Amino acid sequence: MCGISPCPLLSKIHAKLPSYEINSFDEMVGPSPPSVFVGRYGYPDVRVGPSASWFLENESYNNQITGDPADLFGRSLEEVAVRHSNLITGSNTAKITSPLNPNKILETTQEIAMASKSVDIELDFAKKIKLIGNPNFDTMSTPLGPSGEVIRAEIVGNSNIPRKVDSIVDETDLLANEAIKELESSSIGEAHISRLLATGLLGKERNRKLVPTRWSITATDDMLSKNLWDKISDYESIDKTLVYESTYLDNSFHIILTPGIWAYQMIETWTNGSLWSESNKVMKTDFEEGTPKTDYATNVTGAYYAARLGIVESLNKIRKSAACLIWRDIGPGYWAPVGVWLIRETVRDAMKQKPKVFDSLDESIQYLSGRVSSPNELKKSWFMKRKAQTRLDSF
Repeated sequence: MCGISPCPLLSKIHAKLPSYEINSFDEMVGPSPPSVFVGRYGYPDVRVGPSASWFLENESYNNQITGDPADLFGRSLEEVAVRHSNLITGSNTAKITSPLNPNKILETTQEIAMASKSVDIELDFAKKIKLIGNPNFDTMSTPLGPSGEVIRAEIVGNSNIPRKVDSIVDETDLLANEAIKELESSSIGEAHISRLLATGLLGKERNRKLVPTRWSITATDDMLSKNLWDKISDYESIDKTLVYESTYLDNSFHIILTPGIWAYQMIETWTNGSLWSESNKVMKTDFEEGTPKTDYATNVTGAYYAARLGIVESLNKIRKSAACLIWRDIGPGYWAPVGVWLIRETVRDAMKQKPKVFDSLDESIQYLSGRVSSPNELKKSWFMKRKAQTRLDSF
């Protein structure tokens, strides 16, 4: 963006990386957080394989990285990038139907996906991997370091696989959504479920397919939130308007819950000087009413589902229903995307805070008018317009 080479922001990251004598190699042994990757380019032929840390002599550094990005919440953007830029991803091309007859590399990748803790693995690459390079940032998943074609992947230690995960993977007559319900009820987190879905380990046997990582993250958030929505739709509504707020990595979330039937709108605003807006604000929104969306949130994309999950989790916990508006302001301090886990975890953090209580939606909007980047757009939002309509639940 600044046109300076080398990039000063990325140089700051490289300065924080532990020093290592080797700058390239074609084989390695290291811990996988656990982490796996399934690409989307070339679909239905995709790249699939595991990721592992290459700082072999720095055990304390490796122990900082886990398979659940939620453990990063509260860390600086530079630290998030540093913690994941040392992950080497080994992959090869596979058809999405490969789970029906997996090769050795996919079998290893699937076993890593099933694990709940770090797994030591060996990787052999077709060509040397250069360690010095920029991290790969993605709006959906955590940053990744270098990657290359892997010709051998093997687990060299023991993999810790939860009993429930093992039994669900072996249940080949269970629909993916039903499998996810059972995993969630056994406290298997969304990051773990997403790995299982991506590597073709959920669903009826003949229907199992590889799912690109970006898609599996959103699909997991969507199915988990819809399952919870089925519960909260039967709860009594809240009787006051509540406002929750939280900020992380220059992402400010303002959440309004109002009495009434389910409705949900998320508005994202990239403010002046932020990553996607150098001179003017960029605003995106999607919404739903009555029931969860059946079509894709094409504007807000994966963030829409990650945020919704945090809301319905909180409503289910207090056994209440509500309508919800989320306003997200993204500032210049968020200079690189690190994945939708940031949205999910910041919304969860907001819902843990003590809310501001108001007697009406108008009062809550008045309060937020001095706190959001575009108060006029907030007042003109779909969520505000819908309250003026006569509704069946008004009678």
